[in-house]
Amino acid sequence: MSSRLDNRIARTAAALGITLLFGLTAGPNQARAASAPQAPEVLVAQVYHGLIGGETGPKGYEPPETFYTPHLKALVAAARRAAKGEAPCGLDFIFWSNGQEDQITQLVVTRGPTTPAGRTTVTATFRNTGDPEKIVFDFQELGGRWLLDDAHSLVGDSKWTFSRLLQCKD
Repeated sequence: MSSRLDNRIARTAAALGITLLFGLTAGPNQARAASAPQAPEVLVAQVYHGLIGGETGPKGYEPPETFYTPHLKALVAAARRAAKGEAPCGLDFIFWSNGQEDQITQLVVTRGPTTPAGRTTVTATFRNTGDPEKIVFDFQELGGRWLLDDAHSLVGDSKWTFSRLLQCKD
């Protein structure tokens, strides 16, 4: 088999594993689960499922920004305005995979404890194009929904905090 076919098989197998792992939460109560707020680890796993599955569209899969906190949405909007048509700070790469391209394998998504203030973290460890990655996502519960408030890359030469990148501080 060619390495291209091997990569496609590995991506499909990883996507299937994530689907099976997190798809079990819907079970027979899909209608009720669809209206319930999603757990942050499920939100993160769904984004990686899209990246691994290579969903296609006009520009390929783009992770949604619909579950960002107002604070993070404001930072993204400000970065886009400040860029004036150029690549905005912090948005010139896929922060979910810590790169321009993604070939994600060996994905593990774990959730940390929830604080009394309604905050939690979700950690994604994986390999992207063979390189080890570890991204920690900060979530905040607002209005009964878990929303992404920030992200941090913790492994390798490229350590960053997403909110600081958006402000051109790193």
